[in-house]
Amino acid sequence: MLKNLKLTLLLLAGSVLPGCGQQESDHFDLEVAKLKWSNSGMEWTEADLQLLESGESLYRSNCSVCHARDGKGDMQLGGPALDGSPFADGQKSQLIQRMLQGKKGSAMPAFADSLSDKQIAAIASYLRNAWGNRSADSVSVEEVRQLR
Repeated sequence: MLKNLKLTLLLLAGSVLPGCGQQESDHFDLEVAKLKWSNSGMEWTEADLQLLESGESLYRSNCSVCHARDGKGDMQLGGPALDGSPFADGQKSQLIQRMLQGKKGSAMPAFADSLSDKQIAAIASYLRNAWGNRSADSVSVEEVRQLR
């Protein structure tokens, strides 16, 4: 019961505190993004880099409470590690479905009603390329739309 109360309070805080929730950063610096994502071995387009940067901001606002800012997870809150996760770096469709529908019986909420296709695509793209994950691809809005 204490675990559920902590999770409820954290989720509630994320929805009402300034700087929390589904916000995206309005600031985009192309040169900084190029340097930041250059270690992936991928030649990213400007649109891809914007998607990755937006995904990072959205991840921090919506996912890092349970999965941690560094992707290492917090199992006390029900958030497994996403860094090095075969799930995050595996089939796009499974990752998108989990983000849209959540996972019954777990702390993972459904984001279908609270995040747009573009926001889901951005977070999924970020997850697939952040930390130790190196899928070297992005998730398109159309891929999310088809699974919604």
